[in-house]
This record gives sequence, C-alpha cells and structure tokens, in this order.
Amino acid sequence: MTEVFDYTHDGVTITDTTGTIIAVNRTFTQVTGYSEKEVLGENPRILSSGYHDKNFYKDYWQALTTKGIWQGEIWNRRKDGEVYLEWLTCKAVKNNQGKITHFVAIFSDITEHRRQEARLAQATENDRLTGLPNTASLLRKLSKNLPNLQRQWCVLLLDINNFKLVNSSYGFTVGDQLLNNIAKRLQKCSSQGLVARHSADVFILAAPIANSSEADQLAEITGLRKCLSKPFSILGRLMEFSISIGVTIWEDASLTSSSVLQEAELALHAAKSKGAGKTRFFSEDLRSEKNPLAYLQGLREALSKNELSLFYQPLIAANTEEIHALEVLLRWIHPTLGTIPPDHFIPLAERHGLMESLGHWVMQQALKQYAQWQKEGVAPACIAINVSPIEFQSEYFVGNLLKALEDNQIEPSCLELELTEGVFVEQNSANLEKLNELSSRGVNLAIDDFGTGYSSLAYLKHLPVNQLKIDRAFVKGLPKNQADKAIVESTLALCRGLKMSVVAEGVENKEQADYLRQEGCDFIQGYFYGRPVDTEQTGLRLRKLKTQQAS
Repeated sequence: MTEVFDYTHDGVTITDTTGTIIAVNRTFTQVTGYSEKEVLGENPRILSSGYHDKNFYKDYWQALTTKGIWQGEIWNRRKDGEVYLEWLTCKAVKNNQGKITHFVAIFSDITEHRRQEARLAQATENDRLTGLPNTASLLRKLSKNLPNLQRQWCVLLLDINNFKLVNSSYGFTVGDQLLNNIAKRLQKCSSQGLVARHSADVFILAAPIANSSEADQLAEITGLRKCLSKPFSILGRLMEFSISIGVTIWEDASLTSSSVLQEAELALHAAKSKGAGKTRFFSEDLRSEKNPLAYLQGLREALSKNELSLFYQPLIAANTEEIHALEVLLRWIHPTLGTIPPDHFIPLAERHGLMESLGHWVMQQALKQYAQWQKEGVAPACIAINVSPIEFQSEYFVGNLLKALEDNQIEPSCLELELTEGVFVEQNSANLEKLNELSSRGVNLAIDDFGTGYSSLAYLKHLPVNQLKIDRAFVKGLPKNQADKAIVESTLALCRGLKMSVVAEGVENKEQADYLRQEGCDFIQGYFYGRPVDTEQTGLRLRKLKTQQAS
C-alpha cells in the first residue's frame, strides 16, 4: 500500500483535522519542489498562489465539512515561485462514528495541458504566420455584430498582386517577412476594423460604417491603398505592390457572414479579371454564370468530366504548301454559355493552381490522337503543343512528357513545344536543365508570340531553340506596312544566321502568304490556310489529303 501511495502519478497530501500536513507522496515533492521534511507539520497554505480570495477558501472548506468533498481547479505556487494549475480532489475521511479524522487531497498538474489547449485555441483562431485572426474567427466575430439601421459593415478582400514572384525570386523567408509587414501595416491602417488573413496573399478587412454610399467607400479605399502602396523594406530590399480589392456592404442582417464573404470573393475575382490594382464592388450580376468563380468551378468540372475539346490548326510549309504540323488548341464549349475563349479561362487556371492538371490533360489527349493518326498513316510530320510557363515549372513536367511520348510510341522529334519568351529569357538553372534535356531527347522547342514580350534575339544563341513564331500583330499589316516589313525581314535574316526556322502567325490572305514565302519564311499559319477545327474535321481533312496524294 505504501508503494502505491508513493509511486502514483498524482500528488497526494494528507492533513489532520486542523489542516496540518502529516504525509505527502513522492509526486507531491516532484510537482511542488518541496521535500517531505519541509512540508510535514506545515499548513497547505505554503502553496498558496495568491490568486484566490477569502471567499474561495471559505467555500472550499464549507464543501469539505458539509459534503465531504471538494473538486475543481486551483492555482498553487511551487517552491521556486512558479505558479501552476492543478486539478484537485479533496475528501474528508471519517471513522465509524462518522467523525472526520483527516483530509486526503489528490491533485494533478494540468498546467501544460492547459497551455496546449491555449495553443490549440490560438492555432484554431489565428493565422500561425502573421498572428492575425483567420477567416473562421473573423466570421464568428462578424456573426455576433449583425448590421442594423445605425451600423453596417464594409467587407473587403485585398489581394497582393504578384506576391508569388517574391517567393520564387527571393525565397519563402523573404515572402513570410513581407506578409508579416503587410499584416502589421494593414492593422495600423484600419485600427477601427477587423483584420484577418484569408489565404496566402489575401487579407480580409471588415469595418463598421454609417453610410453605405459607394463614393464614401471609395474614399476610404483610396486611403487604404495609399497606406499599403508605400514601399516595404525587406532584408534591405524595397518592394512595392499593387493591390486588387473586392468590396461588399453587409446591410442585411438575414444574410450570413459566410454569404457576405462569398460576395467579396466574387467582387475580388471580378476586379482581378480587369487587371492588377483594380477595385470592384459586389453587384448581383456577379452571381451569374459569367463571373470568374463560376468559370473556375465549371472548368474544374469540365476537366474531371472530359468536357473539354481539342481543336487543330495546320502549319503550312511555305514552299510546298503541305501541312508540316498541327497546332493543338484547347476549346471549352460551355453547356449554357457556348464557346468560352481561352484567354478567359486560361489565366484563371494559371492563377488558381489548375494549369498543371489542364496542361497534362491536353498533352495526354493530343499525343494519343496524334498516335492514332500515325497508325492510320495520315499524320503530318509534327504535332505542336503550347505549354504554359506555370506548367513548365513543374518538377514533373519533363518526366511526364517523356513518358507520354513513350506510352504512345511517338518519336520526340515529332513533337514541337511552343513556349513563351519568358521561359527562355529567365534562364534560371531549373529551366535551362529542362530545356537542354528536352532538346537532347530530340524534342523541338519553339518561341511562341515572338515580339510581344522581350523582343530580343540576344538570349537565343545560348539556348536549344529550333523555331520562332512571329506574332500576328506584325503580320497583319503586311506587305504594305513598312514597319512590319522591317521587323519581319530582320527577324527572318537573324533566324537564318541562327539556323532557326520561322513560323508567321495570323496569315489571312494571299498577299501576306506570297510576301512571306518570297522573304524566306519557313512555315505559315492562319485562316488563309485553315481555321482551327475539331478532331473529327481534322481527321477528315488529313485522310482527304492522303487520298489526293495517292491518286
């Protein structure tokens, strides 16, 4: 029995009826820091923290003497002065005559447990990086402060444009420091409002207002922009950012706080679709299927249900006027909205992490179809596929591509990858490794839309580029526009020196085609030789050409 008393995990104190300590166990000494010798003959008051008043101890002793037990939390103090929280159960022990002979107190130190609970509550309620409340916490606070006739709420979502470039250029440490600085400045700029971190680079601000007029709110937002537009000093670097803002006014108490947030999200996406640094107030038309969020959700569903389609446009060899390659073009035929242009949904896919999956689907479907045409003996020399810079940055891109070629038994030399200038100009080590590996395997690399970005050939001599595509903007005015002629002719001359082939995009008439052929352009693409058509129509065209060649 003595061993059980001494080695139990709970602390045990036994006192006589006057409250004098007559025995303690080993756990008691470990928790309190007092030795048995130091406490025997003393009153438990030596552990008093000073946190409880006289009424607390009065109730404590009254419960013991009348009910025979007291149970609850109590703050005590260790020998070294540290205050700790314990869960205490104290019982009055009686003899056969029902008379109290002594008291037994059993306690456990729950300080660390309570700290863990507090940390968990902090993590549940607050963003770990910035310390700001999280979205759920802010919505709960809003729910307790419903709008009324005297006070409404202005709810804003603020998106830091191009924040991802900070992480990719300087690393996550710099990015985290910037987010912390933004959070602090946002709190300072909006001392009367509730501020929370919504997602990676999006913050929420909810401020009480007396007037819901858009003019007044724009004035407030202008002040907020001015506050946040000042440069941030991060690790000795000055950084400036533009901010896109979605705004909604919560004036209907029957509307839930989560519904209000959804309105702000719709407004933010509408603002971003108009370009960086814009502000958009929520309006009911944003609930229609044409809003960006509806596009994004519909795109996810279209991808999972294989509702997207591939169209193909021929690249014509200028000298022979035969099809050299087919360029793959993605089309989304929405069930109610009809054909949605790629420039509407591709930027959404890139911004919201869908581009890698979308690009992988395009690659798989295009190569599978090209392999089928090869088996039929009607396939042209190459298949050309556009690759988003975001898709190209994936660490699995090269491996997935080579596996897709192998699975479909397609030679790498039959594939032309069309990449934007940014992929080539950036010249980071990862991009260079990928480009060199693809080139060494025989994949052809082309620069798409040349002239719309960096417009320089200086970087090309160090890179494994096979082809350059002149953007339609420089073809449209041919052959009459002298500036366009100068650009096209100089580009053709330089590419010949670099042993690169050239494709002219957007050729719409015979005059343009004849001029480009005369100047030595290798390939021509545009409506003059064929519009993009679906898989079935492309197959019919290829079979027809095959029959004509055989006859």
